[in-house]
Amino acid sequence: MGKSAEIIEILKQAFPGLNDDKDFEITSPATPNYNCIAWAYQIKDRWMWPASEASSLDGIYYWPDKIIKTPDVRAFIEAFRLKGYECCDTEDYEEGFQKIALYVVRNTTECTHAARQLRNGKWTSKLGQQNDIQHGTPYTIEGDNYGVVYCIMKRKVKFE
Repeated sequence: MGKSAEIIEILKQAFPGLNDDKDFEITSPATPNYNCIAWAYQIKDRWMWPASEASSLDGIYYWPDKIIKTPDVRAFIEAFRLKGYECCDTEDYEEGFQKIALYVVRNTTECTHAARQLRNGKWTSKLGQQNDIQHGTPYTIEGDNYGVVYCIMKRKVKFE
C-alpha cells in the first residue's frame, strides 16, 4: 500500500463518514502552516485561533483584535461576521454565496473545526497540521474528532 493509500485509510478511520463520501479526496500535501479556521477564513500562512495574549505574541496565531479570545463558538461566529458571513439555514449550495460550517464538541459550545464550501458545491477542510481534503457535505466529518456542525454561515461573493 502506498503512502497516499495509507493516509486515505487513516482518514477514513478517523472520519468514518468519508467511507461513503464519493466526493472525498485529499487535495493538498500536509502542512503545519495553517489550520482549519484559517483555511475557512482563506488564510494560508498562519494559524487562526483565539490564543492567549502570551502565545499570540510570537506571531504564530492570528485572531481579530476586536473578538474575545475564547474557544466558544460565538467568538468564531463574530470573527467570521467580520468577513461578511451571517448564519443561515442550509448547507446547500447557493450561487453567489460562500458558506462555512463551524463545529463544536457535542453538547457544548466549544469550537473545534471549520469547513468551507467550494465553488463546485463540495466542501473543503484542513485537518490540523495534515492535509486539506474535499468532502461532499459538512456532516461527513462529524464524529469524535471534530464533534458536530453547530451552524452554517454564508456571505455574498462575486466570482470573476
